[in-house]
Amino acid sequence: MFFSQAFNYTEVQAVSNKNIEQFLINRESIWPNWNLPNFQASNINKDLIYPDWFEGNWIVRSEDVIQDTQDSITYKVNFFKNKEGDIVGNRLENSESIGREIFGEKLERIKTDPKSFNNQVIFLKDNEFIESRVTGRNQIFNDDLFFSDEFFIQTTHKQDVSRINQVEIMSKFFKCHLKENNKNNINYDICGFQYTATYGSKVGDKNVKAINTNKYKLTFKFKES
Repeated sequence: MFFSQAFNYTEVQAVSNKNIEQFLINRESIWPNWNLPNFQASNINKDLIYPDWFEGNWIVRSEDVIQDTQDSITYKVNFFKNKEGDIVGNRLENSESIGREIFGEKLERIKTDPKSFNNQVIFLKDNEFIESRVTGRNQIFNDDLFFSDEFFIQTTHKQDVSRINQVEIMSKFFKCHLKENNKNNINYDICGFQYTATYGSKVGDKNVKAINTNKYKLTFKFKES
């Protein structure tokens, strides 16, 4: 009975992962013509989990694919093994690193919710702050690919006025197919893309179309500690 149950569970997981994979592939294929997503088997009780080859410190270069006149930005990120043995991103450290590049001196600090990795607050100058909450998450990964889609509700508070915005970020990363990687099978460079969309404040209506989309090319270079 035990083996039968374990086998059935594995089958269910395989079907679920296949459905999520197909959802992500289809979602990527129709970008930038996105409506609000209808996530398959979304689980926000677990953080994003990455393949083992993400562990460590990285220098990331992000290039705007759509607006190629924009300068690229560079920032540091860290991925570590948590107490369950899964590789996860250092959300606070990574957010601060990216935030400094995006907001510059306007950024004061970032606070993460100690009770939930889904909640974060970005504090800016002039008493402005942005509350961010993950409400949907799908992902798959294997030895060569990390593929995820996350959906956020962001509320910007500024001068006694609050504005709600909905944001979707799809990330697709893989080991770079470079000669340098063939020489080093431990720390591969990582390549990939991020697709982003914003949907405005009309929460819940699946007919709402993205009002702004963009695509970024990312390259991760391993950084020795």
